[in-house]
Amino acid sequence: MRRFFESTGYRWFLLSCAYVVIAAAAMNGFYTKWRLNDGHPALSLSRMVEGTAHRPYVYRQFMPALANGIQAALPQATVARISERLAEPRRLNSRSGLAMRYPGSEALVPAVTLRYHIVYYLTFLALLAALFVMRRLCLRAGADAVAATASPAIVALLLPFFLTEGGYFYDFVELLFMMGAVLLAMGASRRTPLRLAVLLALAGLATWNKEAFFFFTPSLYPLLRRNLPRAQAVALVAALLFVCGCVYLALRMRYAGNPGTTVDYQLWDNLRFYADPGNWLRTENTYGVLLPRGFGIVSFLACAGIAAIGWPRLPQALRQHAMLAFSVNLPLFLLFCSPGEVRNLSMLYPSLLGLLAMALTAWMAAAAPGRGGGAPA
Repeated sequence: MRRFFESTGYRWFLLSCAYVVIAAAAMNGFYTKWRLNDGHPALSLSRMVEGTAHRPYVYRQFMPALANGIQAALPQATVARISERLAEPRRLNSRSGLAMRYPGSEALVPAVTLRYHIVYYLTFLALLAALFVMRRLCLRAGADAVAATASPAIVALLLPFFLTEGGYFYDFVELLFMMGAVLLAMGASRRTPLRLAVLLALAGLATWNKEAFFFFTPSLYPLLRRNLPRAQAVALVAALLFVCGCVYLALRMRYAGNPGTTVDYQLWDNLRFYADPGNWLRTENTYGVLLPRGFGIVSFLACAGIAAIGWPRLPQALRQHAMLAFSVNLPLFLLFCSPGEVRNLSMLYPSLLGLLAMALTAWMAAAAPGRGGGAPA
């Protein structure tokens, strides 16, 4: 029995249990804060799955298309029977439903309830998968096994804090795709054609999920250069941009008649917002507790310390990737994102993960007996 509990398989079982709990907690933190934008006239889930949401939200069709496809594959009688059960009014006061004492929840609307639940649980699975991808990425970056295991959990639990001014199901799928793209790019070479093909396919799916991935792809160049000649790395980035551009163009053409605009110019609003010291001290209810907002002096100090410790230990390719992602993301953030909307700095998530993993590795090494930190208290 002891051999079983010490086996690799059992350790993976415990890790999976831990990551399921972490993903569930982060998902609940997001859902109780924003739900799936139920009832919002421009971007509710019902409008997303019907393709009538406003631009640019309607472009984020990966999950809605999956939900529509799954529902379409089921017999109509089955869909009707499941929808009737899911939309049962008694679920409003039941811990087994998604309405969670929220009468306006679209989870109680028979026409959309099945797709609502599908999107919700697919989003949860995407976050869960992202945890394992992030762990692998941390190990690939050279982090200690403990730090590589803890860092994804910390990043996942921070996500609801980053969802200021808005939170959307596709933010979690974006996390999975970005982390997956970085991991694939780090191992890409001429000897791994399948990995290159998967990266191209992932780029298309990621753009289908959120068009911002088009701008993220150039930051993969330093990672591709680790094992590819310059010309081939450039060609691959160009191919990724082409795939992303084709998907985005198809989405724009498909939803050209929808209300809204492609982007909103926000530069002056952003400059006024960030120049006001009071905006750096705001609080917000996250996880049911009034805490500092994702954008603020507390977050800035925490990230500054993590970066100061982790940056020198981060592999050069990941440092170059971080600088490229920052140089692309920051101008887009200031020009087109709502003031204080930290979620739109998502291109920096892989960099934050790497810095956190390397910082934790350094802190644990310093605290270990015999390395200058003494025995733990």
